[in-house]
Amino acid sequence: MKPIYDLILFDLDGTLTDSAPGIFGSVKETLLRMNFPIPEPEELRRFIGPPLWYSFVNFCGMTDEQANQAVEYYRETYNVSGAFKNLPYPHVFELLNTLKDAGATLGVATSKPDDITYRVLEYFKLSPYFTYVAAPDESEHSGQKSILINSALRDCRVSASRTVMIGDTHFDAVGAREAGTSFIGVLYGFGTQAEMEAEGGTVFAHDFTELKNLLLQD
Repeated sequence: MKPIYDLILFDLDGTLTDSAPGIFGSVKETLLRMNFPIPEPEELRRFIGPPLWYSFVNFCGMTDEQANQAVEYYRETYNVSGAFKNLPYPHVFELLNTLKDAGATLGVATSKPDDITYRVLEYFKLSPYFTYVAAPDESEHSGQKSILINSALRDCRVSASRTVMIGDTHFDAVGAREAGTSFIGVLYGFGTQAEMEAEGGTVFAHDFTELKNLLLQD
């Protein structure tokens, strides 16, 4: 078996790991401190994928100043304990080992801030699999995934046409489209097929077996 793409980029939350418990708990704690209402569970799912500041403004109706405060409160909880209420999905190590053994170059492109991204990857022993990690610093609010993907392309010296972005939300689909890479949407995460299709997604995997078959060829 050999890889179809020269560079395979993975989103983190909802693609490599099930991070819902820690994110949901940290959002709820933050909103309680800010005296904002707690969203319904389906609304909370929208917090997984985009940058925090964007989520607090667009999903909770906060002002810029309130969102800045909310991000600080969130990180006080999430960076200490919430990030580790998280688990790699079943079979993720099996897939990564198979891809590495086939000679694939693997990377991460996530909107999660760089410091906590590295800590999560180290904590769950995912770091050795990835040649490159693209993540914003804590001051970044735009959530433009294409910026992260393009940085991976430059550093890994791989063309967009030979790269695939794998993710579970429309943010990943938009990033892949804007950067000119292929895109595979995973349906076990937190986004929906419909929202990814609306941003140009056409290829989807229900599980890691389907994902492996989309990434390797005889």
